[in-house]
Amino acid sequence: MRRLALACMALACACEPTEVPALARTGHVSGDVTTGAAGDVWLFLYRPGEGPPGQPVEPLAVTAISAPRLAASPRFVFADVAPNTYRLYALQDVDADFDGTVDVLSQATAGDRVSAGQPVQAQPGRGARADVVLSTVVHTEPPAFSVAGDVAPDVALDALTPLTLESDALGLFDPQRTAFTFGLLDADGDAVPDDVDGDGSPDLSLQLFLRWLPLPGQLEAGASVVVPLLFDPSPFLLTLENRLDTTVAATRLQVVMLPQALLQSPAADGGAALTVFGSPPPGAYELLALQAGGQFWRLPNQLSSRVPSQGVRFHLDGVR
Repeated sequence: MRRLALACMALACACEPTEVPALARTGHVSGDVTTGAAGDVWLFLYRPGEGPPGQPVEPLAVTAISAPRLAASPRFVFADVAPNTYRLYALQDVDADFDGTVDVLSQATAGDRVSAGQPVQAQPGRGARADVVLSTVVHTEPPAFSVAGDVAPDVALDALTPLTLESDALGLFDPQRTAFTFGLLDADGDAVPDDVDGDGSPDLSLQLFLRWLPLPGQLEAGASVVVPLLFDPSPFLLTLENRLDTTVAATRLQVVMLPQALLQSPAADGGAALTVFGSPPPGAYELLALQAGGQFWRLPNQLSSRVPSQGVRFHLDGVR
């Protein structure tokens, strides 16, 4: 009887309710990389609609495969990814000049390989599987530039202030492949050059603009305000001859500000909605050059501590 009583007590204890751990909602996003080259591979998760070839933004997550590990295994893993929809993009640093600590050096350069951006749907507790193909070879350097002439550390702009931008390899890139490179834009993929503004001239793939650097609380999260910078496209249109398969390169551009700001905000389809904002808001700005494929350059940038020309800042006190 004693043994039976002890057994019953043990059974009763075993049946005591215990705390059930919460179901894990995060998971891994993983897959394999396919490439025909050697070099470190960097992979990025962005919000839908973000990342190259769009405006430079901070990724939500970053992971990497070193060149030695890639030779042994092509597998990548993003750990602890919350359930959501993402855009996955990757680049391979073939020439070993990627620097994740410097904003403008955290991108593909001439000789590197990049993937197409692809949507990834991470499921609760399971994450997602997505393979990456690094199939596109990059043939140009980023559009690195400096402002020509004697420039004050903080440049005030208005609607009529011209700026001359000069291509500048800065001792970091191949001078023969560093320039403002562009062709005709075909964003809708219909094999016909775009003319979004309806001015009768095809649009160029190079974008030059000022981007507002708002103070906390001045702009909703995920939105940005940009002010277009214009240059005379006529010399380049003659060379391009209305052909989508032709590109040109310029080493010097004179630009003026269009006194009309545009608001870019997240759209319901995961892209970006563009609306008229009005007059450019006063405050600090950065100057961005964005060319086809998503290669970019900005002033000021994090090279400014060693290259003074890269520390130039811009501000607007109100457009007259």
